[in-house]
Amino acid sequence: MLDERKKKILQAVVYNYIATALPVGSRSIAKKYKLGLSPATIRNCMADLEELGYLAHPHTSAGRIPTDKGYRFYVDSLMEREDLSLEEKARIEKEYSDRMNRIDQIMEETSQVLSLISRYTGLILAPNLEKSIFHHLELVSLENGRILSILITGSGLVKNKIIEAEEILPEERLEEILNLINDRLSNLPLKRIKEFISDQLKIKTYSVKIWELMNQIFTWDGAEELYLRGRINILEQPEFKDLARTKSIFQALEEKRLLVEVLSRSTPSEGVRVLIGKETKCRKIRDLSLVTSTYRINGRPVGVLGIIGPRRMEYSKVVSLVDFMAETVSKVLTNLSHTTISKVGE
Repeated sequence: MLDERKKKILQAVVYNYIATALPVGSRSIAKKYKLGLSPATIRNCMADLEELGYLAHPHTSAGRIPTDKGYRFYVDSLMEREDLSLEEKARIEKEYSDRMNRIDQIMEETSQVLSLISRYTGLILAPNLEKSIFHHLELVSLENGRILSILITGSGLVKNKIIEAEEILPEERLEEILNLINDRLSNLPLKRIKEFISDQLKIKTYSVKIWELMNQIFTWDGAEELYLRGRINILEQPEFKDLARTKSIFQALEEKRLLVEVLSRSTPSEGVRVLIGKETKCRKIRDLSLVTSTYRINGRPVGVLGIIGPRRMEYSKVVSLVDFMAETVSKVLTNLSHTTISKVGE
């Protein structure tokens, strides 16, 4: 356990390093932070903090920098959250206009806003369709035998898909299929529907063509969709000026599957979660930190959003931003779900 003196010195080192990206010396701490301690006393305490694993001593500098352990102690015990200003909150809420009525628009806007305000990389993992509950399906006949399917989940998410039917189905036949699906499959998890169709609906009354059509409707890409903006922001950080290091990090940010895995593992049940460096359990992004929060529809967790940036990120501001964005996105998606489901009922 650190005493109060060491806590204040560690906090000062973290503040100074976040602001400058330069190793911190005892003299600069004594001058800037008015701790009432001499440079010699601060230097001895910094040596103790290094020995305890909270600070590191770069070979090329006399100063010290925080380690992952130092950042963790700061975030958990020393950090004072910096609330967003009223202007920033108003700016965020203004971005979500009434015209934004598709989930992909909301995902795109969210990753962009996270990136612009934080000046790091914003990302959001779209709701996983496989985990959703089926609510309603609409079918619309198009030209050349094509059919537009509009699948609506219990939380109000909408998934559109154009089906290439092998034969042109008359309107009354299409209506029959639609009623069958909505009557038999409503309130089932989507991941169970294909099995349900196979077991319950492959009966002689219905043709193989109907089965094939339903199979197409309820087949989707199981991969969760990641929206990411602001990769270049990370590469503009001074600690990533080394070309080889920069290339490695940029390539990691291009690997969406890797980031989806990290996000899926880091989803918090409540509040905001901060993963620092090696805590991400991903070698390729061990020089980065990730701040995430769950967003919800009608109170039910459906996805995760967050910010990825250098370990030297402004945690006090980023944690507040991610928290507010999760709350805002939850409201926007919940309102959209109510609008969507009410239209179905009309």
